[in-house]
Amino acid sequence: MSLDQDTDPRPITDLDQLIDYFRRGEKPPRRRGIGTEHEKFVIRTSDGSMLSYEEPGGFGDLFDALVERFDWEPAPLDNGHVVAVLGDGGAITLEPGGQFELSGTVTDTVFETAAEFDEHLRQLKAVADDDLRFVIWGMNPCVGLDDVPWMPKKRYQLMRRYLPTRGKMAHWMMKTTCTVQANFDYCSEEDAVDLIHTAVLASPVVGALFANSPVQQGEETGFQSRRNFVWWHHTDPDRTGVPSFMYRNDWGYEDYLAYALDVPMFFIRRQGKYVDMTGHSFRQFIDEGYGDFQATVGDFELHLSTLFPDVRLKQFIEVRSADGGPRDAVLALPALWKGLLYDDSARRAVASLFDPLREDEHRRLVETCYRDGIHGDSPFGSVHHLAEAILSISHDALDRIADDAGHPSESVFLEPLRQRLSLKRSWADELLRDFRELGNDLGALADRWAL
Repeated sequence: MSLDQDTDPRPITDLDQLIDYFRRGEKPPRRRGIGTEHEKFVIRTSDGSMLSYEEPGGFGDLFDALVERFDWEPAPLDNGHVVAVLGDGGAITLEPGGQFELSGTVTDTVFETAAEFDEHLRQLKAVADDDLRFVIWGMNPCVGLDDVPWMPKKRYQLMRRYLPTRGKMAHWMMKTTCTVQANFDYCSEEDAVDLIHTAVLASPVVGALFANSPVQQGEETGFQSRRNFVWWHHTDPDRTGVPSFMYRNDWGYEDYLAYALDVPMFFIRRQGKYVDMTGHSFRQFIDEGYGDFQATVGDFELHLSTLFPDVRLKQFIEVRSADGGPRDAVLALPALWKGLLYDDSARRAVASLFDPLREDEHRRLVETCYRDGIHGDSPFGSVHHLAEAILSISHDALDRIADDAGHPSESVFLEPLRQRLSLKRSWADELLRDFRELGNDLGALADRWAL
């Protein structure tokens, strides 16, 4: 969620303050929840154009209508614009190219997530004109960069200048990709490390299961997940992929802090305004300051949100390898990860799939998964077989969790994934089929894939 607000103003005088930041995220097992975030393209079917902020019926009007008709409050203005609205524990925000993102409330089960998703779509359709379609793919298959308007958010002005110096496809990531991600709680430092290690191991296969970006700018790319390829290799090597220490199981908060301190910054905020900090590491900022500014705990929290590894640690843990997809995908993703991460025996079973673990072989698996998806082969066996195993591990874990908690099993949300593996057909395969039938007609594709 790209929503920056002024936060903890305490100056950083000791790195223990930042270790304590992670410790404050620890929760007892009974309080662990699920957070789901999903981005959507907003497309006009009449001409296949991407919605802009300023046009009649554009994002500015959509935000105003959500505030007027439903229980949302505008976030503080950004450059004089409403670019986010806040609700009961959630938020709707804008990504750089107008991807409309819901950062949902923390729920106990995916059943509540499903109800929230459906209500969100009901509200969007109520305030949008009849020509608009809300669509989720991993990458917009038809547009060029000039076809996508930038959103009027100050942070994106800084990022759009800096990121292309680090990755030649950074603007493609910013303007033309969508994801669905899930967020999970940890109970202790040891638990956070184990959860992240499990997520790192499974993330490539999860990315293959949810691959949905085979076409870019009207051309077949040969990738099942072009989005993951762009993120891994052509966005910013300082802040994407998987840091090597995450392949170990003996690291801790201090290791993640050391990584975060050395990643170059984007910006800080003071009195609602952004200060360009590109070219400075957070470690330098703590040690030397910047002009009249001294590093605060709030600056560190903001900096953490500008790191983009496949698995990200804040005061919760984010898993980020999945392409965006239709409703079935949006709901399957948090269910799949809940089974893998909130059950101890499931974590052990995931680790056994990659035993013995070699970092170089696992990184080859990453490449296989974004290129060939569930159709690929890897040093750990076929991706299809790994996906079946991961799906089975999660299914059984969700059944155990449901029995212990006394609610229906969330394994029902995994059924679309089981069907796809049975048919050996991914969402990327279906999008490619539709693209071959409809050609470079974004309006027609959006109509077929509309939520």
